[in-house]
Amino acid sequence: MRVRTALAAGAAAALLLTGCASEPVGTGGVGGGKAAPVTTVPAGPEPRPATGAAAEQAAKVAAAWPGSSTRQEWEHGYYPVEDTTEWLPPDAFHSGADKQAYLMRRFDLEVPLPVSFSGLSEVRFADGSTLALPQRSAADVLDPLPAAATGCADDCPSLAVTAARPGTRRVATSRGEATVPVWEFTFAGYAEPFRYPAVLPRAGWSLPRPWPTGTGAWSADGVPVSLTAVSPDGLLLTGYVPFGCATVDPGSVYETDLAVVLIGRTTPRALAPDEGCPASLNAAPVEFRLARPLGTRVVLGLADGLPQLPPPPQPAGR
Repeated sequence: MRVRTALAAGAAAALLLTGCASEPVGTGGVGGGKAAPVTTVPAGPEPRPATGAAAEQAAKVAAAWPGSSTRQEWEHGYYPVEDTTEWLPPDAFHSGADKQAYLMRRFDLEVPLPVSFSGLSEVRFADGSTLALPQRSAADVLDPLPAAATGCADDCPSLAVTAARPGTRRVATSRGEATVPVWEFTFAGYAEPFRYPAVLPRAGWSLPRPWPTGTGAWSADGVPVSLTAVSPDGLLLTGYVPFGCATVDPGSVYETDLAVVLIGRTTPRALAPDEGCPASLNAAPVEFRLARPLGTRVVLGLADGLPQLPPPPQPAGR
């Protein structure tokens, strides 16, 4: 029996920048503007402590963290720091028709779906702790979709589901690496399965802010930074600083025993008479040197007070 199904869509994280869209480093603005060069601003030989109004904002961010529900969720909940929407096999896809069928969510279910009666699945963390979460059933992953919604006639290409079984997958989370339950679906012609999470992060992909809405605006003399890397010794952090019609300066750091807040710095630059400011922002990598190794301290965003982790490495075969 043919069953047309829809894969549940995952959430996508985006950097929100007031008044401008964000573009990767080196991309030009709207209207064919000249591409901005990739600019690396090195940190000085000594830590650069935060000063001014931006430091006051960073102090509020750090002070709100210790007793916040945000910290409780971050340290005791399930929050992946990598995309867990789906894991496709290395050879996806064999043909344009297969890809079209996948994107149009047209599947032939040739086997019964596994059923769990507990309604819960367990996430196991590297330290041995576990967390039971509501299970996302196999049927939820392959959710029936009305034929009319595909916008295609019955002779459109489809993929046959020849096996469906539970499995596990290692995922980088706010609590370190975790083994999470997944559903594995094998499609005809593919040796390896397509995998989808059997549990979802608590409260979706969002964390509660550590302060009431409307009280966390940041100072105009500081720019929020997106953390991208931590050096092996924990003394040097790298993050992207957004900029438009400005030059990127060395940043500064606000540190406490529990938290670190990175503050980007930019200086507006004068425009030539025939030069326009790009409608979109670029981002430059900047290094931030700490007074002592990061250790177990958390890096918090200047604008929202939310914790940050650099993107995890993706070794082959993971």
